[in-house]
Amino acid sequence: MKNTLFLALIGFACVSAIAAPSHAQESTKIELADGKVELTTPADWKKMEPKSRIVTYEFSAPADAKAGDEKARITIMPAGGSVDENIERWYGQFEQPDGKATKDKATIEKFDVDGLTVHWVDIPGSFKDSMGGGPFSGGKTVLRKDYRMLGAIIITKDQGQYFIKMTGYKDVVATLADGFKKSIKELKTK
Repeated sequence: MKNTLFLALIGFACVSAIAAPSHAQESTKIELADGKVELTTPADWKKMEPKSRIVTYEFSAPADAKAGDEKARITIMPAGGSVDENIERWYGQFEQPDGKATKDKATIEKFDVDGLTVHWVDIPGSFKDSMGGGPFSGGKTVLRKDYRMLGAIIITKDQGQYFIKMTGYKDVVATLADGFKKSIKELKTK
């Protein structure tokens, strides 16, 4: 009798697991550089309407976050200016709780992916949020403590450069960091 009951419970558990609806998001393929570069976003990024005109694509993550949960904002856009100037501007969007220079807290890595050069930037600290509109929106700025930004500046051969930035509460960004970097390391050129 015990064996029959045990087998019935195992069978029920297996059927329940198979029949359970999947709430997993699909990865999204987006094109940059007039279609010459393809990025496959992580499945935990949810596509949103961009909050700023200068943003080409915007995502929120994790995709399954409930109302009131902390989420990260991911923006993708073409970029001008030098790599160093843009990284300096990103430093200026952060303050450090200990008063030290943000540059001293940040890490930068440079690598090549399928003929593209990528500058990967990781900045912790208190983020000067311009209320979602971007650094040039001119609106009210709110200081968000314990934030982190991951940014990729992608340099193409003849199509300019592109920014992909993720900004959010440090613990949320930490859970998304590997998937973000993996998607950058899997960029494809056509």
